[in-house]
Amino acid sequence: MDLQTIFEPPAEEATKGGAHFGCRMTFDGEGHLFFPIGDRGDVATPANNAQRLDNVKGKIHRIFDDGRIPPDNPFVNTPGARPSIWSYGNRNAQGLVYDSATKQLWATEHGPRGGDELNLILKGANFGWPVVTYGINYSGTPITDRTSQLGMEQPAVYWVPSIAACGLAIYHGNRFPKWEGNLFSGALAHQKIVRIKLSGEKVVEQEILLEKTGRVRDVRCFDDGYLYVLYEQPGRIVRLVPES
Repeated sequence: MDLQTIFEPPAEEATKGGAHFGCRMTFDGEGHLFFPIGDRGDVATPANNAQRLDNVKGKIHRIFDDGRIPPDNPFVNTPGARPSIWSYGNRNAQGLVYDSATKQLWATEHGPRGGDELNLILKGANFGWPVVTYGINYSGTPITDRTSQLGMEQPAVYWVPSIAACGLAIYHGNRFPKWEGNLFSGALAHQKIVRIKLSGEKVVEQEILLEKTGRVRDVRCFDDGYLYVLYEQPGRIVRLVPES
């Protein structure tokens, strides 16, 4: 087997924390790979990893598919910044998909207690964690008194209470023509799929599918035009097909 490491976080940033690793990878079809790294459960303060450009944590990264750093990444020429950073202020992205039809990158992100988000990921953008959030600490205490701030992006949609958004797909195919261009987010804690209808960059409709059928870890759309759902509990993969 031929294996090649194309990205390895700096050793000095290693932590023994057991939370907020981030997951998912997606390609844009133009030789770039996007992937998130969570904030690793750092204490929620304005000095949090996610708000600093000198580390890889709490970010979405962009590299070439061979590991090289694209010269047009937003912080390549910023002293002290990690050059792979594409966006920052991301707590713990658990869904990531690139829509080649619109050239948009979408991510779902775990909030704390409340405040899960769907974000349109923009080059160099700050998504605010933990300076702004719609969630609170798990203990019930506030993280911040702000849900918005100049220079920080607002989510396309947020969920309170948290749904534990996990896995994200965008539908392109001929099996479900009414769903063309819709996003589909899995949910762990709430055990469902959320269908998200877009109009450009705006969310205009949400629909709940397959509620209470199990913890959804991932949703995928393949070239056959069907949607596939990966359940964590019970462990299985199912295919969604039209009724008729």
